[in-house]
Amino acid sequence: MQTKTGSITRIHRSKGCLMCRRSKVKCNEVHPQCSRCARRGTECSYPDALELNFRDENSKAAARAAALWRTRTQAARLLHEPSAPSRTLEDLHSRVLAAFYRDFDCSAKVSNPWIEFFQMLPTLYRRSAGQPSSPTREAIRALAMAHHSRQQQYPVPQLEIMARTEYLQAITQIRLQLQRSHGIPSTETVVSVTLMGLFDSILPSPDPVHSWHGAHQHGAISMVRQQIAAPSSAASIDPYLLKYQYLLMVINCLNHRSQPQLPLKWWAAVMDPGFSATHLFCTMYRLAQWQAEIDSFILTFDHHALSEMIEKLHAADEALEAWEAQLSPSAHFSERDVRADDPTILQWPGAPSRVYVYKSSWNAVPLTFCFATRIVLYQNVLMCHGYDEHAEQIIVEMIRHICRSTSAVLSGGDGSTEAEEGLSMRGRAIVWPLNVASSALQSNPRVLEKVGLDAAQWTRRALQHVLRLSGSSLALMMD
Repeated sequence: MQTKTGSITRIHRSKGCLMCRRSKVKCNEVHPQCSRCARRGTECSYPDALELNFRDENSKAAARAAALWRTRTQAARLLHEPSAPSRTLEDLHSRVLAAFYRDFDCSAKVSNPWIEFFQMLPTLYRRSAGQPSSPTREAIRALAMAHHSRQQQYPVPQLEIMARTEYLQAITQIRLQLQRSHGIPSTETVVSVTLMGLFDSILPSPDPVHSWHGAHQHGAISMVRQQIAAPSSAASIDPYLLKYQYLLMVINCLNHRSQPQLPLKWWAAVMDPGFSATHLFCTMYRLAQWQAEIDSFILTFDHHALSEMIEKLHAADEALEAWEAQLSPSAHFSERDVRADDPTILQWPGAPSRVYVYKSSWNAVPLTFCFATRIVLYQNVLMCHGYDEHAEQIIVEMIRHICRSTSAVLSGGDGSTEAEEGLSMRGRAIVWPLNVASSALQSNPRVLEKVGLDAAQWTRRALQHVLRLSGSSLALMMD
């Protein structure tokens, strides 16, 4: 059964708790535990109400895409190559995929924990070659086409039409796959839905009410929860997918001051203890939980709980400082003056006069995420405590650290000859730290005064720059 409200479609495949659905038996749907589970002594849980709530393409855009289907190959003529008119649609797909793999570092030869989810995609695409109805194949094509459309200097309507058409086909295949599996998602389904969320961050719906990509992200999280909670399927979910989904979830929770929907133990179970950011990620997760608690304490005027929370936040910051001190030398930086041959971003008014140099771009990410996390920690100290000069000074220092690290994340590494490889992905990696810095400058006049107006304007301009590099539609909203 499907029920529609505007351009939102909610799909209810079958009723009952998850255990009854897997056993394909009728459930009496008693809450919190159905009679069958109570009798058998098994854990009883119900699917999230929004588990299958995926946004349909706006009906007007869908009709337009279908009507202009025959024009899709015209885009080949606009790709600035002499041989373009003679290329087939498959040639165009190959070229667009190659550009997407390059820009998102999907083809990187060295295993990299920051991009391992994207490194999965070429293999998944090749495996689905003999499955024309594969939702993952359609989702990868849709995402690659959307990215290619956004990277053009001038709008190319045909490319967007092709991207949205692939998007619609991916949504259709996701639903068919869920129907065949009686609503129980597979890893391929979760990957496809996650990619649809990324698509929406690049080419949002023309419908302004439902343009945010949260519907797909929430759907993917609910699917992960449903899949991994079952003892029979917990081992089948790909750890690369799980880690990426958790990182997205935690950053969104930090941004929106909401509780993480998935428990920390599942994330910790798949994180490599030797990975430099393991402790940092756990701190980010707990910080998201604490923020939600702080908001409730403020509403209830629980001053004792707020006082205890301040101690907890300071302890977390001390632990982060200890973690930072123990990082390997390759994760640390040296410092130098800005030179005339540095990237244009460092020549803008308000740019830092000195920058940090790391061994490679991806080596710069852990500390940059740490700087942003410490800003969020001390913003919460201010919420609990009110005015705190020390907390504000830490925020100012972290903003300066982020600004001095920005070019290092984007550069491709000091002296790298592959500066363009993975540039869009590295742009995404610096978006959250710059966004945290920019938000802190907007929300606290004293921090803004200490950082300076020119440096604050550079921070915002740098954020717009990396949003455009990564193809994010948020860049349009900031203009």
